[in-house]
Amino acid sequence: MEDNSGKSEENPTMRYCELIDSEIKADSFYFRYESHVRLAIASIGLAASTGVRVPAVREILDMTDKLYNNVLDEDTVLSDEHRKKLNHADEVWLDLKEKMSAGDIRASHLLAASSHLMLAHSMLVSLKGEEGFSELISDYSLKYFQKLAVFIYREAIGHVML
Repeated sequence: MEDNSGKSEENPTMRYCELIDSEIKADSFYFRYESHVRLAIASIGLAASTGVRVPAVREILDMTDKLYNNVLDEDTVLSDEHRKKLNHADEVWLDLKEKMSAGDIRASHLLAASSHLMLAHSMLVSLKGEEGFSELISDYSLKYFQKLAVFIYREAIGHVML
């Protein structure tokens, strides 16, 4: 499509996807995945700004960044220490009402981060079933995004695995 100046117009329904080096629909699960990871990173940053258990929050930020980059570069992986921590972070039911009724800002930001990572994980699962993405979304990414979301949830509630 050309405008009056003879230049091609961009299609506003399409975006460039770095992962597959191609233009794809702007509503793709890939862009939803990216947005949720960015929202998680922003929430983790807000949790760090509270000044409570900052080293633990920075560790979470580092793990999130590594997994985010793993989708683009499979050679970017978690350290052995981080994988061990995540492998021990099994899902448990913990009471959110008590924690949230106290107005814990750090916990709120971490819970938001955990939820965004769960949504990012579900987007990756959907992408794994799509042609062009199926070979690029690794089981490693799927496994550890989910485990990281649980790990962050536990950190938010104060149920930390030592």
